Amino acid sequence: MTEPCSDDDRVRVFAAAERLQDSMTDLGAELATLRAYGQHNRRYIWGLFVSLALDVALSIVVAVVAVQANEASSLANQNRQAQRTTCEAGNQARAVSVQLWNYVLDATKDDPRNQTPERKALIAKFRTYMESAYAQRDCAAADK
Repeated sequence: MTEPCSDDDRVRVFAAAERLQDSMTDLGAELATLRAYGQHNRRYIWGLFVSLALDVALSIVVAVVAVQANEASSLANQNRQAQRTTCEAGNQARAVSVQLWNYVLDATKDDPRNQTPERKALIAKFRTYMESAYAQRDCAAADK
């Protein structure tokens, strides 16, 4: 049968049981530490995910803004070119009007009725007005 346990055996068994209990207590504490560390890491992972999502969203917004700025710049260049073309066409039209009025005034120059000093002064005044009214515009100033 079984032999009765000696006191020495009992002390060893109890000591082993206490060591086992201490190990389990230490293991529980270590497990709690690991659980807290895991939760901490999961928060970091979620924060990183949110940061990455915001980064992608902001990159898309920046790309859209860059495309719109490029389109606005292109449209501004087109408008500037159209303005210059319109200015040059206006200058050509004014030059034709000046030529027409000079032709009319020169054609009537030999008429005896236009030889009086009053008529000559009136024609000179009209030519001065015509030159200021039909003066060429500076189309290059629109580009500045």
